[in-house]
Amino acid sequence: MESLSKILPSHPECQSLRKKLHIMSKNSIFRPVVPGPGRGRFFLPSESVEVRLTPIESTLYRLFMAHPEGLLADDLVLHWKEVCHIYSQESRFDDPNLREDVLVSLCSESKRVFYPNIARIKRKFVDALGARKARGYYIKRNSKGVYRTLATLATA
Repeated sequence: MESLSKILPSHPECQSLRKKLHIMSKNSIFRPVVPGPGRGRFFLPSESVEVRLTPIESTLYRLFMAHPEGLLADDLVLHWKEVCHIYSQESRFDDPNLREDVLVSLCSESKRVFYPNIARIKRKFVDALGARKARGYYIKRNSKGVYRTLATLATA
């Protein structure tokens, strides 16, 4: 970490980048995920496997891959614009009111939509890879309540 602090100045954006780089270096095995040609399709090149997710699952998965530092479940609403943008790409709903209703339920305080979708994502990766290999790909909660995945978004 000392070498990173010499390279990156103490500007707030650099501190955020330093934190992300530290997380990546700590988990030295990168698990690239390539978005497939269709909605909700993810190819795992290191495993030669494709996993298909529903639009809401895919939205969550892409959101967490974009935030390697992890997110608290209660902080989803703070990423509202990002969630809306991802879901608009993943969903087939043309009606903005329907899209918004789905996302409001995802970000609600009760988390009745969030928790089951996290569990479904895990199940799909475990079914495709087996429990041991899937650990690096699905979204997990740590002891501080932060959800994150070790998977990284790769470009096709």
